Amino acid sequence: MSNIYYTLLTDVGAAAMAYAAVNGQPVILCDVALGDGNGTVPTPTKSSTALVNEVYRAPINSITLHQDNSSWYVIELVIPPDVGGFTIREFRIDDQAGNAIYMGNTAPETKPILPEGMTRDSIYRLIVETSNAATINLVVDNSIVIATHQYVTDRMDEHLADSDPHPQYAKDTDLDAHANAVDPHPQYAFDTDLNAHAVAADPHPQYLTQAELVAYLQANRNMARRLYFANI
Repeated sequence: MSNIYYTLLTDVGAAAMAYAAVNGQPVILCDVALGDGNGTVPTPTKSSTALVNEVYRAPINSITLHQDNSSWYVIELVIPPDVGGFTIREFRIDDQAGNAIYMGNTAPETKPILPEGMTRDSIYRLIVETSNAATINLVVDNSIVIATHQYVTDRMDEHLADSDPHPQYAKDTDLDAHANAVDPHPQYAFDTDLNAHAVAADPHPQYLTQAELVAYLQANRNMARRLYFANI
């Protein structure tokens, strides 16, 4: 099951959004609560602060920007198959402090449980509207988040459309460039480098040549030092 419902921003929510816009402190959306309206479909207003009769509450599974409207966010709630036995007629989205930021209602929709034949997760998508994306934030508990089929499909489509989905691996063009490079391994010496080293007049200028050592000893009148060099 995957249904989309539109929500109403409450007065509390509007005040929170206004404060967030001015102070740069996003409203943190945490939970979605569902209610059965005590048997009737309630009509929430901007001044509403509570459901008529709450029957289920869970952390938000995900929040994504709507593909057709940049002012809309789709908030997703997933109910496992072993939870149910109630009829959903109302819902609300709360912030971190438990304030009702958004509220809405729906035509009666029964949520069955496993013994009643429900064998898969139920997904409820709630659309919320904001004029400033920076005013909404989301707390997600990674231990309960469920990757829905749509989420997996979207991520796979993005992966397949990516021009370089695996940047950690070399491409054919990279290997071609390596093979055609004049010096693909500059850290290694060429044969020509070794030949030049072998025929150089002084391949190790950091060391004294024999002639330099003799000249040094001849010029040095310190007998002890001369004897030292004569014996090494």
